[in-house]
Amino acid sequence: MSKQITTAIILIYCSVFIASSIYVMIPLQPILAETFDVSLSYMSLSSTLFVFPYAFGLLLFGVLADRLPLRNILLVGMALLAIVTGLLSLTNSIDSLIFLRVFQGILAASFAPVSFAYCFKHFKGSLQAFVIAMINTGFLFAGVFGQIISAFFADLFSYQAVFIAFFCFYLSCFIGLFLTLESSSSKQTYRLNNLFSTILSCFKHQSLQKLYAITFFLLLTIMLFYGSFEIFLFTEWRDFPFSLQLFRTISLIGIIPAFFASPLIKRFGSENILMFQLGVMVVGFIPIVICLNVATALFASLLMIASTSLTIPMVVLLVGKHASSHKSTAVAVYSFTLLIGASLGSTLASYLSFTTVITIIPIAFIGLCLFSGLMIHSNQK
Repeated sequence: MSKQITTAIILIYCSVFIASSIYVMIPLQPILAETFDVSLSYMSLSSTLFVFPYAFGLLLFGVLADRLPLRNILLVGMALLAIVTGLLSLTNSIDSLIFLRVFQGILAASFAPVSFAYCFKHFKGSLQAFVIAMINTGFLFAGVFGQIISAFFADLFSYQAVFIAFFCFYLSCFIGLFLTLESSSSKQTYRLNNLFSTILSCFKHQSLQKLYAITFFLLLTIMLFYGSFEIFLFTEWRDFPFSLQLFRTISLIGIIPAFFASPLIKRFGSENILMFQLGVMVVGFIPIVICLNVATALFASLLMIASTSLTIPMVVLLVGKHASSHKSTAVAVYSFTLLIGASLGSTLASYLSFTTVITIIPIAFIGLCLFSGLMIHSNQK
């Protein structure tokens, strides 16, 4: 096995456990609320105060990736993340736990934009497309995996065991990265006032603007669908035949198209796949709009994941293609936009009814299909 293939496997492995940190607190919140005698709403800060530092950390490390050696950022970030995660297992108060989760969020953000930048720099052709698709698939898979593994260790041992386990996972990530990552030369340093102008230049780039607009709706849709569906099951559809966790797990079959990213790109091109996959989202929601039942709900969920599993890596590849310089910053802005959309989706889920959600999603994605078609047309001129 070549060193590049080994590095690719390590990066994919890391993506699952890094993204899992976003979701590990969901099963722990009732346990910790009871343990520390606080409300669930206060306990939810352990997730909220991870996500927002994570979002801004994406921008920070994306900018740094254009200026510092990628290997150094990934290794230092992973080492510090392991240490902070280990400290979380030693906390004896809710305030210290929430405080450390803020730093955990910032450090976890050192992976996504820097790993994509590493892919652009060190991988070429079909391998580059495949690894980017698999890293994104790892992020999607983590949404279910993170909750499952967190509940497993908490139920079998204690909540502290979850953080001990993730300390070990991150330590293994560090070792894998240390042994496989290629060194890169030092990059030119820039003054601080240039950091903001670099980020603004990404938003001013016309092709990147269109890609960021599409990006905003991708995870927003997933979070909005599952959030509103969970409320709908609790309030109105109490006889639903299986748990939401099993429902999500079955839907992960939809990640299969991501494994065929490389041959599909060779055959059709990133822009055409993007437009087609946005259309897949629309098709998935047509049956559930007509008749809401178990089969149509599962069909919508399955095609939503199938659409997203290829849409996200296509957007990453196109961002890298159109960002002639400062690719790491451009991808960091993409990651930041993606996460802000996800946060908004979670918030909107409690305000919009499920029937409203399943109606507006296909309408929104019809608009995005047309939008991507116009983007392709303008790029061909």
